[in-house]
Amino acid sequence: MESRIKSIFSSHYFEGILLIVFGFIMLFLPTHSFKIISVITGMILSVLGATLAASYVLHNKEKHTLQLFAGLMCIALGIEFIFHTDNLAGAMHAVLSITLIYSGMLLFIQAYNLRKDRGQLFRITFAFAVIAVIFAVLMLINDEHSSAFLRIKGISMIIEGIASLFVIKENHISK
Repeated sequence: MESRIKSIFSSHYFEGILLIVFGFIMLFLPTHSFKIISVITGMILSVLGATLAASYVLHNKEKHTLQLFAGLMCIALGIEFIFHTDNLAGAMHAVLSITLIYSGMLLFIQAYNLRKDRGQLFRITFAFAVIAVIFAVLMLINDEHSSAFLRIKGISMIIEGIASLFVIKENHISK
């Protein structure tokens, strides 16, 4: 069970789906988007932390205190994200920007792996990687929370999430 939950949280599919969901939230609910995203992130962190802490307690063979500490920290951060959303708008802004940069880098790696073909998938992957990194850098530079800028962030996150899912699906099918 624990490995299944960890694999879900660490999968690129989960990241792509979260980017799409967060993008739609920012697109259609820009005034409440950081609160909603903060609560969703808090719930995810709390579940992950509870899983790590339970794993520490249940597995008597390997007692890694760092695992318990990480679990408790995830739970504490999750609770903070859920109940103190107003204080975390700046942090969520930075987290979303860094997530887009990370996803853009993954797409650059995928594009590099597809470079021999120079086909349609290569061009789409490379274009999405460039768009993701440009939007992420703009988000880091400009931390405005205006409705229009949040909608632009939402659109970029939706595009990034779709690109991540599309590229990963195509990469697994072709192998």
